Amino acid sequence: MGKGTENLMPKRIVAIINQKGGVGKTTTSINLACGIAMLGRKVLLVDLDPQAHSTIVLGSSPDSYSATIQDVLVNRKEISGVIIKSSIDNLDLAPSNIHLDKAEQLLIPEMFRETRLSKALSGLDYEFIIIDCRPTLGILSVNALYACNMVLIPCEMARFSLEGYSDLLDMIRLLKRGDYESGKVALRILFCKFDSRKAISNEWVFKQLEPYKSILFKTCIRQCEALNQAHIAKESIFKFKPASHGAEDYLSLTKEFMILCSQPEIN
Repeated sequence: MGKGTENLMPKRIVAIINQKGGVGKTTTSINLACGIAMLGRKVLLVDLDPQAHSTIVLGSSPDSYSATIQDVLVNRKEISGVIIKSSIDNLDLAPSNIHLDKAEQLLIPEMFRETRLSKALSGLDYEFIIIDCRPTLGILSVNALYACNMVLIPCEMARFSLEGYSDLLDMIRLLKRGDYESGKVALRILFCKFDSRKAISNEWVFKQLEPYKSILFKTCIRQCEALNQAHIAKESIFKFKPASHGAEDYLSLTKEFMILCSQPEIN
């Protein structure tokens, strides 16, 4: 759970990000992390959102932790002293709470502030690190994008969910520079809250993203009330309702994600 004897970097550091809220970002962070862990792979979920929804679902009350990811970013605390085990085998959590909101302001005058998370994650021996980002393009999200080698953008099948998408792509290109152009950083879009009955809306969204069809996940996460109920129950969808559409879709996403990670062109 802590530092290894060698300066190992995780095989995949995945920033799950969209500056628009309510698009399935945290739901995807939790259930993709759980799906990978169920395959026996070591996973760390970093909750980089002051709302701390990932922490609430996989851990306990955000106020119950003596140290959180804020202490890592602002006070340079070793991340190994923050990480806790979740109730899911092979899945650990770097928790958050509302105080993380202050980190945006506290890091403004700091030199190399965008590298804090990347340096903290260096040397951890997890195979996958999933970063649940906050719905802004502030310093916290910049830290996640700087640290990652894969970006997953959950996108709701709705007109306004695409607003700001070009700004996000510009930010990724700026931070990753040559890595983005060379393919060393993988970028994928995931449709969430998909409803096949909304044919006209769906057709419009697909048309808008036609230039990006090569980076769309084939899996779509269907609208599923069980996903919301799983959050309330503080469980993954796989435990809460394994026979649901939500569990089926996130299992499909996990499989597609693992195949993507095995491709040599993004390794």
